[in-house]
Amino acid sequence: MRNLTDPGIIARLLLPLIVLIFSGIVPRPHVVTQALQQAHLELLEEGSSQAASRAARALAQAAEHIPWRADLWEQAGQLALKGGDFQAAISYFERAAAQKALSPGGQVSLGDAYAGSGDQAAAARAWQQALQVQGPSEMLLSKLLETHRTLGDYPAAIADLQALTSLRPADAALRYQLGLSLATQQPAAALAHLAQAAELDPSLKAKAQVLVDRIRTASLSGDPAQTLFESGRALASIDEWKLAGEAFRQATVSRPDFADAWAFWGEARQHVEDFSLNPVPPLELEKALSLDPASLSANTLMALFYQRHARFDQALEYLRKVTSLYPKNPALQVELGEALALGGDLEAALQAYQQAVALAPQDPAYHRQLAGFCIRYEYHLSEVGLAAARQAVLLDPQGPDSLDVLGQALFIMGDLASAERFYLRALEAQPKHTSALLHLGLVHMLQGEPQRARQEWNLVISLAPGTAAAQQAQRLINNYFP
Repeated sequence: MRNLTDPGIIARLLLPLIVLIFSGIVPRPHVVTQALQQAHLELLEEGSSQAASRAARALAQAAEHIPWRADLWEQAGQLALKGGDFQAAISYFERAAAQKALSPGGQVSLGDAYAGSGDQAAAARAWQQALQVQGPSEMLLSKLLETHRTLGDYPAAIADLQALTSLRPADAALRYQLGLSLATQQPAAALAHLAQAAELDPSLKAKAQVLVDRIRTASLSGDPAQTLFESGRALASIDEWKLAGEAFRQATVSRPDFADAWAFWGEARQHVEDFSLNPVPPLELEKALSLDPASLSANTLMALFYQRHARFDQALEYLRKVTSLYPKNPALQVELGEALALGGDLEAALQAYQQAVALAPQDPAYHRQLAGFCIRYEYHLSEVGLAAARQAVLLDPQGPDSLDVLGQALFIMGDLASAERFYLRALEAQPKHTSALLHLGLVHMLQGEPQRARQEWNLVISLAPGTAAAQQAQRLINNYFP
């Protein structure tokens, strides 16, 4: 927007009107004169939003009396927009538009005013009209993309991204976003864009490959709903929960009786909406259970909902139901054990974890889960937990997670030297294993080597910024190095 406080612009704006006033052509010249003088004075107050709003009102007053200067409405709109008076700006811009005096830039500003007032749909319409007049514009397309995403209009957002990528074909981030968005509507069409994004920026390859692999596998079923569902699960696995929710929603549109899609849609909503003040399960979860009361996904996700809200009795109701329906599923036994432990029944929790191990005795993950439970609660650690941790290492001798868990058990039991040995083995297998680094730092601290401890914790923060491990490392630094 041009700087309307520039003295030259003010002079060019007011001079023709002053001539008309003195010539006697303008009706009620004293009213117009006063309004223009007021606008002139207000415009000179550089940087004042209140002054801009007052100047806008003064120009609008003048425009009421000189209808052949319809351009004043746009000038008033620009000033009102600058002053943050969005409703007035909208009114002034629309007066200009009604008289066919709204410039392409004014049309963009009309959209800005609607956006400022909170009317995103009207903003999108205004910017779309501006785009039709101006032609392709990165600025306008970016505004539209943000607004269409806010409105949840995914087809429109995809069109925006397609137009932007045609303007910037080598932009990997745009190509990747287009692929993600297409995965919620037309998964097969997403593949080429995801592959191209990975080629342009190798750092995107791992996440893009997750989606590509899942979509290709699911498409073999020939069921569009199943492909959308698996696409949603892939999006969720890379923490794109809002997009995942849209993919799950589309799966239910394709197949309304798809209980698992309804269940995962309910889960996705919890990651993007605040359910803390109204702890009622999402309607999508209820719908999933009404469609299939025996659904593994619906029952476990409903239990997870109640667990998040510390309503362990209700969580256990669903977990006991689903474990009775699927008694040979060790993962469900782990979920049951966790809920029982959070509810305070440690003995029943121990039995659930042991049942998981009994169902999958050759899987080190379940031995680690059992050991981890004993470590977290320091419950039957020497009799059960240590043996479980050792068995995990026997089954997975080079696995950093297994080595780390055994180190934790030994650490809690006071064997710092052995704990350090297993942490170091875990780091030999995976040098960036943040959990082992955290625990190794604790060993150094208790061994009287605080600087070595701090070094390990700083490394965790640099390796995984923003993660729970980094937050824990920072807390340890704050506690030991006030």
